[in-house]
Parts: sequence; structure tokens; C-alpha cells
Amino acid sequence: MYDDEGPVTDELLATFRGSRRWKRLVLELCTPDSVCALCSGARGPIRFDLRPHHSLGPSLDHVTPASRCRSAWQLWDPANLQPAHFGCNAGKRDRVPVPATLRGWTW
Repeated sequence: MYDDEGPVTDELLATFRGSRRWKRLVLELCTPDSVCALCSGARGPIRFDLRPHHSLGPSLDHVTPASRCRSAWQLWDPANLQPAHFGCNAGKRDRVPVPATLRGWTW
């Protein structure tokens, strides 16, 4: 169904999050002991006992946003995915996090 070597298309972006493959990745990478990578656990633990799409429920965040991926393999690459609360991930949208810097120094 998915060609991992091809470009990212609007059709692919519209369908991949509902796929079985994506749901399997969420279960594999967002385990019950995971901490949200976006808020660093400030909102509490990722909860698996809540209704789907609850703001504290499980989600996977793309470090490089899905809309900015250059190839389809980046959508599925575990190195580009991190556990997050659904609400934190939705709030991030397609922004790329800016590293904390001070006059060119990265901390």
C-alpha cells in the first residue's frame, strides 16, 4: 500500500495515520512508561486508559513534521518519531522545535 521510497504526497499524509502500520508503531514506540517528549512530563504521564484522542492520551510526534518530510520512509522512521501526549502533539502542529541557543552556543 505504501511505497517507502517515493515522495510524500497529500494522499499519503491523509491516510497513513489511520493505517494499521501507524497504529502498530504507536503501540511499539509509545509504551506505558513513556514520557512526553514535548512537555517532558509536565502535564503528567501519557495515559492509555482514556478515550481515543484525549489530550493526555498516547500519540507519536514526528521530530521533522510529516508535512516537511522529503520521502515517505521518513514518515515511518523510528528515529524521527517520539512519544507525546495527543494534546501536546496537536499543539505543536507542523512547527520544528528551535534549539535553545545563546549567541550561537547550543546547550
